[in-house]
Amino acid sequence: MPSIPLPENASFEHLKKQAKLVQELVASSDSGAFDLIREFHPRFATASEEATVGFKRSDAQLVVARLYGFASWTKLRDQVGLVNAFTRPDPADVDPDDDVDRLVTLACVSYNGDHDPSARTELARSMLVAHPDLATASIAAITVSGHHRAMTELIEQDPKLVNEPCGPNGWPPLLYCCYSRLDSSDPARSTLATAQVLLDAGADPNAGYLWHGLVPPFTALTGAFGRGEADQAPHHDATELARLLLEAGADPNDGQALYNNGLAGTAHDDASHLQLLVEFGLGTPTDGPWYQRFGTRLTAPDQLLDDELEVAAHRGLPNRMRFLAELGVDLNRPVGRSRQTPWQLANAAGHTAIIDVLIHAGVQGSRPGT
Repeated sequence: MPSIPLPENASFEHLKKQAKLVQELVASSDSGAFDLIREFHPRFATASEEATVGFKRSDAQLVVARLYGFASWTKLRDQVGLVNAFTRPDPADVDPDDDVDRLVTLACVSYNGDHDPSARTELARSMLVAHPDLATASIAAITVSGHHRAMTELIEQDPKLVNEPCGPNGWPPLLYCCYSRLDSSDPARSTLATAQVLLDAGADPNAGYLWHGLVPPFTALTGAFGRGEADQAPHHDATELARLLLEAGADPNDGQALYNNGLAGTAHDDASHLQLLVEFGLGTPTDGPWYQRFGTRLTAPDQLLDDELEVAAHRGLPNRMRFLAELGVDLNRPVGRSRQTPWQLANAAGHTAIIDVLIHAGVQGSRPGT
C-alpha cells in the first residue's frame, strides 16, 4: 500500500482524529486497520492480532504519519503547520464586502472551477470604468491595476511593504501583479512595470502560496505563465514578466507552472515557456525556498523534464518534443507517471508527428499501425 498525499486544506486536528480512529479500529479488531498498521508500523509488520493489544495512540499517530509519507508524527505536524502558514484562498473563494477588495479579487485569475475567469476579469474592468478611483484605493488595487508611479511613491514612504501581505488574499504585492489580468494600453498603468518597481525594491521573486493547501505552490512565475484546467489567460506580458522574475532569482523548477501549461487544459504546442525556464536552469538541482520548505513532496528538477517528455508524447506536441530532443535528454527511457517511453506513448495515441521527431532524433521503433 503506497503512501498518499495530504488532503486539501490539511488540518492537524483532523489528523489527530484520524489517529484516534485508527487506535479505536485496532481495538475493535477491524481487519482493515490491521492491514494498515502492518503496512505502516515497523514494529507490527508481521504481528498477529493478539500482538496489538498494547497498541497506543502514539503507535496510531506513527501509522497516520507514514500513511502520508512522513517518518514521524512530529514531521507530519511540522509540515502541516508549514502548509497552513502558506495556504491562501483562491481569488474566487473570497467574497469581499467593499468594492476595492472586490475589484482586486475579480482582477486576479482564478483556479476555482466553479467560476469563469474571463467573465470575472470583464467585471473588474467594468468596475474600473464606472469607478476609476478604485484603482488607487489600496496597495493591492494599485498592483492589480498597474499604477506603477503610485507604487513607487508608496515604497519611498515605506520600503518594507514590498514583501508584506496585503489585500483580500493576504498576498505580497508582487503576486497581485502576476495574477492580475487587467491589461491596459495606458502607459501609466502596467502590471509589468509595477512588478519591476517591486523587484527593484527587493520584492521576493519566489513569492507564492499554496492553493487549498496543496503542493506544488502557485508562485509569481505560475501567475505570469497562466493557463490551467479552465485555460486561464496568461499575463498580458507573460514572457517579459517571467523573464523579470527569473532574472531576479525566481526558481525555474516551477512544477505548477509546468502543469498548468502541460497536462492541464487544452493542449498547446508553444514551447516558449519551456525555452525560457531551461535558459534559467529548469531541470538542474536547486536549493530554492519552496524546495527547502517542502523537499521531496515537490517533483525533483530532473523529473520535471521527464514529465515534459510525457506531456509532449501523450498530447502530441511536436514543437515541444523537438525542443526537448535538442536539449539532449534521454528519449529512450520510461518517463513521467506512465513509466512508458515517449515512443510508446506516441505510438499508442497515433501521434505520427511525434514519431517523426523521435526518428529524426535517432530513436528506433515501429510506427503506428505496423
